[in-house]
Amino acid sequence: MLSTLLLAALAATAFPPPATYRYTGSLGGERVGSWSVTVSQDAQGTQLEENSSASIFGMPLSATASLVLGPDFAPVKYSGNYRTPSQSPAVSVVLTSSSATVIGAFSPEPRQISLDANSHHFVVIEPGLLAGLFALPAQLGAWKDSSVTWITPTSAQAESLSANPAPSVARPAGVPAGDVVLSIERPVAVTIWYDPNTLVPDQITVPSQNAVLIRERS
Repeated sequence: MLSTLLLAALAATAFPPPATYRYTGSLGGERVGSWSVTVSQDAQGTQLEENSSASIFGMPLSATASLVLGPDFAPVKYSGNYRTPSQSPAVSVVLTSSSATVIGAFSPEPRQISLDANSHHFVVIEPGLLAGLFALPAQLGAWKDSSVTWITPTSAQAESLSANPAPSVARPAGVPAGDVVLSIERPVAVTIWYDPNTLVPDQITVPSQNAVLIRERS
């Protein structure tokens, strides 16, 4: 009975359909690597499994990450394993509705984080990776929150995320005409163009880094 109710809740709230979504990443107009997110769903919620591989200024970087969301798309658990030529840090986040326990890349002792005073939800977003940003249009659309608490796993820090409700952003070339934009103002400026029917991001841009992820459509 409980699993039936959970599945009904999942069906009633939109999220990108189960599939593997692939993206090409560029920095300053030059291709640097590839990112992918595989979405699956079961009675416990939604799982996003990420793989990325890139070369930034000649340095090879790769990562795997797993983000588990509850029936309302609130994050429940995140784990990441990152690889550079000199380090292989692992991070983890375990969350409840009001608190989070984070083990960052540079702080082996668990850190306790609470929701910001004006927030009702957490999001888990690792800069440079895809899973948290991929989930964001569906999460904010479901919650209707004006502000949420953004946790960065590597630094074990939390900041307030604020979206612009009426952005004036030029549509990039190649973005489908039917896409809508989600414009994040804080803590990092990010624009996400996504299909409003499937909630699948087609392009994610971080202007301050001249970084772009574009969905492959082969």
